[in-house]
Amino acid sequence: MTNELFELARRRRSCRKYTGEKIPDALVDEILKVALLAPSSWGGHPIEFVIVRDKAMIKKIARCKRMGAPPLLQADVAIVVMANTAGLELWIEDAAVASTYILLAAEQFNVGACWIHIRARAGQRLTADEEIRQLLGVPDNFSVLNVVALGGKGETKSARTEKDLPLQNVHRENFTSRGESAW
Repeated sequence: MTNELFELARRRRSCRKYTGEKIPDALVDEILKVALLAPSSWGGHPIEFVIVRDKAMIKKIARCKRMGAPPLLQADVAIVVMANTAGLELWIEDAAVASTYILLAAEQFNVGACWIHIRARAGQRLTADEEIRQLLGVPDNFSVLNVVALGGKGETKSARTEKDLPLQNVHRENFTSRGESAW
């Protein structure tokens, strides 16, 4: 049996170094089409994206996070993932699912991608979320979960194999039993 999604997921690795290659707008659009299909709680589609290609602005976004944003400095594209949080309990989950779709779509097109976490992270003066929202003119009723850096792959990582699966994390019928599997 061929499991195309498993093959895609095992190849997908965070890419933190980029070649400087320009990612065509049409390819970014294809990646975003996948993200826009991500399910959301109650079908509300509260997730919005700001696509940033301007290198100076990408560097400013990277500086909004005190630690952990160096991949953005080399990225060709930054996708800021946010949600209108007004009255929404599950915006974090919805944004995480949409971000995961971006990561998988990027891998499908052999584009390097890395999740840069923003929510609840320190910025230079305020939180990273607040600083990014100010920088991009995002209304206060939105929150930024993360930024996905995209670029030509500047590093090669081995695909994971079935041996890498933490099978001990799978429980069958109840938590205390570990069922045998076909793996």
